[in-house]
Amino acid sequence: MNIRHVQVILTGCVWLAATAGQALGQTSPTPSTQTAAPTTTPTPTVDALRQQATALMPLVKANAAIELLKAVPLLPEPPSRTIYRNREKGIAMTAAEWNALPDAERGTLTPRVYPPEFFYSSGYGSPFVFARVLDLAGKHGFQSLHGKKVMDFGAGAIGHIRTMALAGASAHGVDVEPVLKALYSEPEDQGQINGAKPGEAWMHIGKWPADIEIVKKVGSGLDLITSKNTLKDGYIHPKPPEGKTVDPKQIITLGVDDATFLKHVHDALKPGGLLVIYNICPAQSDPKDLSKPYIPWADGKSPFSREQFAAAGMEVLELDVIDADWAIDAFTALGYHNGASKEEMSKTYFCWYTVAQRPLLAK
Repeated sequence: MNIRHVQVILTGCVWLAATAGQALGQTSPTPSTQTAAPTTTPTPTVDALRQQATALMPLVKANAAIELLKAVPLLPEPPSRTIYRNREKGIAMTAAEWNALPDAERGTLTPRVYPPEFFYSSGYGSPFVFARVLDLAGKHGFQSLHGKKVMDFGAGAIGHIRTMALAGASAHGVDVEPVLKALYSEPEDQGQINGAKPGEAWMHIGKWPADIEIVKKVGSGLDLITSKNTLKDGYIHPKPPEGKTVDPKQIITLGVDDATFLKHVHDALKPGGLLVIYNICPAQSDPKDLSKPYIPWADGKSPFSREQFAAAGMEVLELDVIDADWAIDAFTALGYHNGASKEEMSKTYFCWYTVAQRPLLAK
């Protein structure tokens, strides 16, 4: 029985009591003395996220992944936000920032209302497919979010960052998208998060580790660094077949060379800390069909070789392991399969993951 059913029953009982009193010659209570039935505030966005967490729960085993999914109902219902954008110039700002501009500059930005459902996922599907990343980290000793420090490189949205904080982590998301800075600009969006256990949630906008200020804000002593659908070989080191080119707007520039990036990963992790790279990909275009463009995000293998990890002092625990079965099961559970069979989806979705560790003892 849900709260709405309870409210109907309670309201009916009040009406029956009042009617019975009048029939016996008793005076019914005045409206000012009657107690209103309790009401609840609708939470459609969080309700949908809760359903996603429930659907994914049977697919994970590690305690940290379970903690993430169990914390989802603690998320507050998000608001809609109006953001002013100039996409060509890469500018996004809040209404307050826009109001402070001279009239001439205001006209260069267009308002867009981002609905509540955009707040936690920013249009990238369920943020809780990230539970698989924690599941894989759990295979190598990452057992709980409570008291841990985590950075997600290329976070994309704050949903899983906030939820890790609700489970007791100090969670840092890093992304280059300027809209996210404006979207998560209210005081309650970031900082200390009080959930089942106290944690922190932060979203840093810019390039880590090229932006030294972000490096300082994230700090070191990380138990886990993650990257889902960002550190793809096709994004970082695209290799189009002969006769095809790469659109520069479709690749990711780290801002530093590979060796420097991995050195920062090593130094940011505490001894024993893990890096998990997890990439879900579509099928690559036919290399012989020159009418079909090369798809950088279809190559989800690690952009770094075993030798590069070793040179940075990292130990590779798993490299380019195929995980398409889990991804397909997750998409099916979430209803993303559009009725397609697992066999059919195996021709459409591909997935790889890599796990590396900063050794407990320096070699």
